[in-house]
Amino acid sequence: MGSFVALFPIVDPVGNIPTFLVLTSENSIKERHHCAKKIAQYTTLFLVVFLLIGGGILRFFGISLEVVRIAGGIVVFHTAWQMMSARPKLTVQENKAAVKKSEEHEDISFMPMTIPLLAGPAAIAATLGLSAQAGHTFSVATLTNFLAVLLAIFILGIVIYLCFRASSWLLLWLGETGIRASSRILGFFIMAVGVQLILNGISDWLRHLSIFTSFNL
Repeated sequence: MGSFVALFPIVDPVGNIPTFLVLTSENSIKERHHCAKKIAQYTTLFLVVFLLIGGGILRFFGISLEVVRIAGGIVVFHTAWQMMSARPKLTVQENKAAVKKSEEHEDISFMPMTIPLLAGPAAIAATLGLSAQAGHTFSVATLTNFLAVLLAIFILGIVIYLCFRASSWLLLWLGETGIRASSRILGFFIMAVGVQLILNGISDWLRHLSIFTSFNL
């Protein structure tokens, strides 16, 4: 449950509904539903891959888990700041390319919906952080933690699909203003997640250096 709570506001499927509707405005209802399914599948697969192999990549480059938590927290904090200041996630060039894709009926489910909107740097950083927290030893506890994170990612994929499938209804119910307001509120919680990742990383780093032990804390 904690993993889902950490990932959901960062992926923010509700806040990305207006973008999804704009990019699929030329599509039929059936095509829009199919696109929603592909986005959910791509996002789930992308996050699962980083969860499973992220630790190996970090060890290959000699990056400690403490550093990952700190760096991930900074990325998550930056993303939250952008959300709260209502800055667009896509650059002007990316937005033009996405609109062109939608007008030409190209597949927008992977680019830009999955990357960089849903499974962007902040989501990757959060997934790596969850992978670090799950543990790096072969034990029942580590396996249980990884299975819990995997379950959270799959549940998130289902939520993404349901949000985009019901996007027209949600936009009608919440309105664009309501969706933007919800994104800003979620941005605050994302910022808290980022700060917590940074604090956890610093705490683990100091414990690794045995600073607390030397001061008998």
